[in-house]
Amino acid sequence: MILLRKNFSLLLGCLAVTSKISILLPPSNFRTSLWLFTSKSDDPSPKTPFIVKYLIDSAGLSSSEADKCSKSLTHVKSPSNPDFVLEFFRKNGFTNADIKKIICSHSRVLCANVDSTLKPKFKALRDLGFSDTQITKLITANSLALNYLSYCNVHPRIEFFNNFIYSNDDIVRALSSNICLLSSSLEKTIKPNITCMRECQFSNERIGALLINEGRVIGRALNNVESIVKRVEELGVPRGSRMFYRTFRCLCRVNADIFDAKIKLLGSLGFSGSELSAILKQPLVFCLSAKNLCETVDFLVKVAGCELSYVSRHASMIGLSITKRLIPRHYVMQLIMDRGLLNKKIDFYFFVSISERKFLEKFISSFQQRMPELADVYLSASAGKFLY
Repeated sequence: MILLRKNFSLLLGCLAVTSKISILLPPSNFRTSLWLFTSKSDDPSPKTPFIVKYLIDSAGLSSSEADKCSKSLTHVKSPSNPDFVLEFFRKNGFTNADIKKIICSHSRVLCANVDSTLKPKFKALRDLGFSDTQITKLITANSLALNYLSYCNVHPRIEFFNNFIYSNDDIVRALSSNICLLSSSLEKTIKPNITCMRECQFSNERIGALLINEGRVIGRALNNVESIVKRVEELGVPRGSRMFYRTFRCLCRVNADIFDAKIKLLGSLGFSGSELSAILKQPLVFCLSAKNLCETVDFLVKVAGCELSYVSRHASMIGLSITKRLIPRHYVMQLIMDRGLLNKKIDFYFFVSISERKFLEKFISSFQQRMPELADVYLSASAGKFLY
């Protein structure tokens, strides 16, 4: 009887505890609630994923770099293949810094098969006469090139580019900065664009310069390149002229909307008619920001006292640095004129456009005896400080 009472008391105690818990939490959540109240110290601590730790320890990446790169390598559970890749790069002259840069820009290279993928790509470049140093420079600068370096892809391209670029160092420069020279179709895109440029009477040397410095345009659709040619012609620049080439090169970096906006901006600054036509033939105006263009024209007209017609005739002034060239030289010109050191007025364009060496000889050194502080005045003005 005593044992029965004790068991009944225990049962009542359990029911009491259960009833208190049920007041706080719905019965359906009871199991979950018990899990929430268990100590977290009993759970295993989260481990750093294998590939993140590998990228940090073996490739030298920072934790943030490793975390970012690991997103495309989550399937990698073993160090064997990545180890082969790292060893291959090191044996081929890549420094740890080179390898880190490659992985950060193209982490999936660690999944490449060394024998069937990487070795043939390196061999293709060596067979074309590229040195180990050049190969290292190319792949470090543009690791995505590894995706396109099969022999059948790269061999005809290099042979074609050799018609315009005469050294492997310059080809490396072109391929390093413009992946489209490897990724775009040679027959459907690159060759038709080159033909269009030849029709503009560009020499092979100028086409080579475009491949090296403006290679992205070579990878665009033909109608895009033709639209650039059309815009240059609309400015009244004749094909075959040096200015046509210079303007074409500048407009490679400017889309049609920016081109139209820049013409509208120049109109708002007061240029119209023949003045606007003249200034538009100076391709630098399309490469300047709207802010820079406005500040420069404002200075030339309101501070230097130039007429808009004068600015349009000497539009290259707009491309000069306002802080490092125009303002310091104008300041010096005013000083030497105020001191009576010049017998006649200097043409402003000549004053600001001559080389730095000639400017120092003609307008600083020659007045050194009569105005010893002039050199310091000019240096200070070039640094944004004005002594007078």
